[in-house]
Amino acid sequence: MESKGAILEDTVDTHDFVEDEVTHIDTVNVAEPTGDEVRVDIGAASLCHTDISIALGYIPESYPMVMGHEGAGVVRDVGEDVTELEPGDHVVLGRIACGQCEYCRMGRAQLCERRGPARTNGTLKDGQIRFSRDGDPVHHCHAISSFSETTITTEDVAVKIREDIPMEKATLLGCGIFTGAGSVMNAADVEPNSSLVLFGVGGLGLTAVQAAAARSAGDIIAVDLVDEKLELASSMGATHTINSGEEDVVERVMEITGNGADYSFEFVGSPAVVEQLLPVLSSTGEAILVGSSPAGKHSVDLDLLDMMTGEKTLRGAFNGSYNLKLAIPDIADMMAEGVFDIDPLITDTRPLEELNEAMEALEDGSQIRQVIQP
Repeated sequence: MESKGAILEDTVDTHDFVEDEVTHIDTVNVAEPTGDEVRVDIGAASLCHTDISIALGYIPESYPMVMGHEGAGVVRDVGEDVTELEPGDHVVLGRIACGQCEYCRMGRAQLCERRGPARTNGTLKDGQIRFSRDGDPVHHCHAISSFSETTITTEDVAVKIREDIPMEKATLLGCGIFTGAGSVMNAADVEPNSSLVLFGVGGLGLTAVQAAAARSAGDIIAVDLVDEKLELASSMGATHTINSGEEDVVERVMEITGNGADYSFEFVGSPAVVEQLLPVLSSTGEAILVGSSPAGKHSVDLDLLDMMTGEKTLRGAFNGSYNLKLAIPDIADMMAEGVFDIDPLITDTRPLEELNEAMEALEDGSQIRQVIQP
């Protein structure tokens, strides 16, 4: 069948997404599902900073590709080996989890051994490319490709959710919410009354603020350059805010906490921000990297003696360290129960044809999450 989709022909070195027409809308053929494949009619997708990183070549991918890695929709049809889904099911598109590799068997499907190669090669988990254009393959984006009217993926990626959550909210379950909330509730597993510093309160950080409040954390300190985002963080549970362009973050955190925070989180993907994670911590504190930095080595200036003598930890958290088959339905329940307020995170809704405008708006800091309607 044919589907309209947003195509990225190759990486770009421009930030003028609109003027240079970084993505364009084209028609692709979506193959009939076989085996454990499912076709999904996208109800809503959403834009994340990772999409910009993909366009700029910061993350190794394959091109041309059908863009988009956050999405929700309705199952259209399924392959003969699909056992858990059927046409009409509402699903959120999560990530590959083969169920067979060492990490999947350990319950750490976020580290599935098939995920990395599929992402880099632009395929589904079995190495297949199921999009085409004029007979030539068009690659998948993280086995999801949600910036399309219809997409094709595998059963492990399409996670069934309750049907009372509107698609424009459910799409945020496809990356931002499980990554932001999971970093606090699962990766760090923060305790009541613990103190947190959250660097970057966009979509990920604001979800993390709400997760910290749900865990009854003590000092919840939001750090950003944009006052409007800091105000929103306060309304969602942050007890203190710091504009890092106007105040010394480390000094201010010490004033608030006395001797440093128990946890610090980086949601920006910036080496410069990483350098502030350890100085804001107390002894035995834990710093967690969540944002996507450009691939490759980066120079970061760290006080290793302070890290050693203070027994501080610096670690990564990928996808909230969650097994998404279990996490997405649970977080959907929490969303329905009001634990997470999603409405303020959705700052605009645009048609697929305005994807370049949406990318430009996201990068200039004026947007949190924009819903893209195919």
